Amino acid sequence: MATSFDEEFDKQTVPYRPELLRYCRKLTGSEWDSEDLFQEVMLKAFRRFQRWPERELSKPYLYRIAANAWFDICRRRKITFLPELLLDQSKLAYSEWSRYDVRESLEYLMDTLEPRQTVLILLTDVFGFSPTETGNALGLPVSAIKAVLHRARARLKKVADRQLHRLEEENRTGKLTESNPKANTKLFESFVKAFREADTESMFRSYRDLSVYGVTVDQVLLVREHAWFYFKDPDGNILMMSSPFKRGGKPFTAEQE
Repeated sequence: MATSFDEEFDKQTVPYRPELLRYCRKLTGSEWDSEDLFQEVMLKAFRRFQRWPERELSKPYLYRIAANAWFDICRRRKITFLPELLLDQSKLAYSEWSRYDVRESLEYLMDTLEPRQTVLILLTDVFGFSPTETGNALGLPVSAIKAVLHRARARLKKVADRQLHRLEEENRTGKLTESNPKANTKLFESFVKAFREADTESMFRSYRDLSVYGVTVDQVLLVREHAWFYFKDPDGNILMMSSPFKRGGKPFTAEQE
């Protein structure tokens, strides 16, 4: 089991290691420090992979770990951290982001986008809906969906790049130890109800409130014209809720796993 786990970690990280090492050299400006930083990044990435193996170790994710690690080192050593050192991170295309990268950026930067932009990115880039499916769910033409998505992705990428060095080292969800199941259930229901009614502002508020509790949408599946949402809380519990994908369907249902 351990060998298989190590192999999967290597499989995901080996293709990025040469570029990541070069990025560490640019951050530190020193061959010696870059090797230490690179090793620290690999250790942090491995520990996170142990805790959350389904989280893809994408290039943007590894670069962010490196930038945050160097930021912490600069703070400890009282060295000036230069934001221009993050240019390599900014050059990474939005298409290289995994759905986890998108979701984490949204949760940190939720207030920077308009509600409709946030909802469209959630539906397409996090939940996996196509522009056509998203348009059907929200009652909007596909051309409008694509136009808003293009602007929203560009805006999210720009703001995420600008705010990168300010992000905390650890995910907020890792720091949360308590949750309120009753409060969370109401938020789940509010989110799905907003989806059914194509109420983008309510979806935005509900998802933002869920993220405060450390709750995320793990996946969304479309089965027989119903959308099934799988929510995961900080303790790993799953709440599954469904909603008619087409407007005007039956009321949503909830089931605890």
